[in-house]
Amino acid sequence: MRLLAKYNRVNIPITIATLLITGIGFYFIIRYVLLHQIDKDLRIEQQEIIHYINEKKSLPEASNYKDQQIQFQQANSSLFKTKFSTEDVFNSKENEVESFRKLQFLIQVNGHQYIAIVKKSQQETEDIIQLILIITFSVIIFLLLILFIANRFLLAKIWKPFNHILDQLKQFNLSSKNKIVIQKTDIKEFRELNEAAVLMSGKVSKDYESLKNFTENASHEIQTPLAIIKNKIELLLQSETLDKAAIQSIQILNDAASKLSRLNQSLLLLAKIENRQFESTEKVNFSKIINQCIENFEELASIKNISIQKNLAEGIFIKINESLAEILASNIILNSIRHNVQNGNIKISLNEKSMQVSNTGNEPNENTSDFFERFKKSSSSGDSLGLGLAIVKSICDTYGFAVSYSYKDGIHFVKVDFK
Repeated sequence: MRLLAKYNRVNIPITIATLLITGIGFYFIIRYVLLHQIDKDLRIEQQEIIHYINEKKSLPEASNYKDQQIQFQQANSSLFKTKFSTEDVFNSKENEVESFRKLQFLIQVNGHQYIAIVKKSQQETEDIIQLILIITFSVIIFLLLILFIANRFLLAKIWKPFNHILDQLKQFNLSSKNKIVIQKTDIKEFRELNEAAVLMSGKVSKDYESLKNFTENASHEIQTPLAIIKNKIELLLQSETLDKAAIQSIQILNDAASKLSRLNQSLLLLAKIENRQFESTEKVNFSKIINQCIENFEELASIKNISIQKNLAEGIFIKINESLAEILASNIILNSIRHNVQNGNIKISLNEKSMQVSNTGNEPNENTSDFFERFKKSSSSGDSLGLGLAIVKSICDTYGFAVSYSYKDGIHFVKVDFK
């Protein structure tokens, strides 16, 4: 969920609830104030009636106006207390129910007790309250509309520097020379984020260059003495003065030096793949590459009398670095030969969606889920470095391919899905 959506989900309900509670509270306050004003007017009418009785010694005339009514009733007790109340009266002319605020109080005229009833219509009050409610809810709707527009456009504009630096970080590539371009902003937090991103990318690029140079230099420096060692060993093997035991020992040294040389080259290749140093990417004819690999390994397969069957669709192109495409195909096919049995067979199939290589072989005793990890190999593969499938996995990860291994009924399956 995006931050803006999360913010709206929290902010808008709180805003609506706050405005509604405020509107309801405002309604009751206004209602109380207006009723208090009517009660005050009724008190004034009470004082005028009492003043008229004291002066005239008689009851004033009853009145029955639309907004105000004055009535007098004979009192049965002198203990009646003054009280305010509200009553609803049906107006037959208007065909509606009207609310009246009523004041009842006891008066005495010429020794007789009367209850004076003064009523004032609340219609104007109700109209004012309704108008206030309409205005209040109109303001709420208007504020929500403004809030929505502000969140949609204003906040989007405020967050633009953040989205810009996020896009820059997504596009950041160590193998390219492009630097992160920041967008100027007056928001302190975003400025700090920009500075941190630039500082981090600069440090990462520097560390990457250092690691890249170290890897290449270390590989080159290791390869040179290894080449010297192998040359000296080959000269020793050509000597006629060596006995059989010495020749065997020197041969062991030669095999170890060869293995160390291959290990150095494989680790360097893995480092280059993971550091994305194979920049050139193009659509290569993978059908042609596999056919070439099969031809290259036919002699090696014939040593174990392994038959190779192929079912390759012609003209299959995939987007990949050509050198890595050759390494990908070679490692999988070579792996199927090394881990095969005498008089076994290999089946290679290719279509626009995937490549699959299956071969006969002994059931693995190790955890097959680790076969794509570095230095994970079958215990029966003494000459294997355990890096072939790790290189395959690294290439597939680089180009978004999916590689998988399975074993069923004496057959090993390695599959690469291009899509």
